[in-house]
Amino acid sequence: ECARTGRTVLTAEEGRKIELMYQSVMALPLGQWLVESAGYAESSVYWEDPETGILCRCRPDKIIPEFHWIMDVKTTADIQRFRTAYYDYRYHVQDAFYSDGYRAQFGEIPTFVFLVASTTAECGRYPVEIFMMGEDAKLAGQREYRRNLQTLAECLSNDEWPAIKTLSLPRWAKENANA
Repeated sequence: ECARTGRTVLTAEEGRKIELMYQSVMALPLGQWLVESAGYAESSVYWEDPETGILCRCRPDKIIPEFHWIMDVKTTADIQRFRTAYYDYRYHVQDAFYSDGYRAQFGEIPTFVFLVASTTAECGRYPVEIFMMGEDAKLAGQREYRRNLQTLAECLSNDEWPAIKTLSLPRWAKENANA
């Protein structure tokens, strides 16, 4: 039944872990505010990029429109490592892209935060921290997504997709196909 309806069954231990993670988030006043504030969860924002004409979309975990906040929830096994690992996951690019999209659609510069919960308990709690990108990270993310959009625009314009490789039949398969 669950598979048919797209539901995932949690074990009792998984449910307990999620409840403890939730309690850890709610123990932080700002975490509680982010979770409880009126807003829109998983709502798509669309805009046309003015430089390339490409229709863009982002889907923040939560938008709090009254205060122009965007929240994205992340989990990590090591919350201290997140302080540098965000770069490898391109979260600085996500921040810049989502923030520019929000501004294009709503005319306001949002406050973008990452609510990060550890999946590893410490002293009976799951550490939770809330991060904002520094200006240097935001600018680097913006430069990176602008390059990415420009590359996409060129691929669309030329109908050339260099990252896609063509697979041809191996010689032995051609011989078998002709036999």
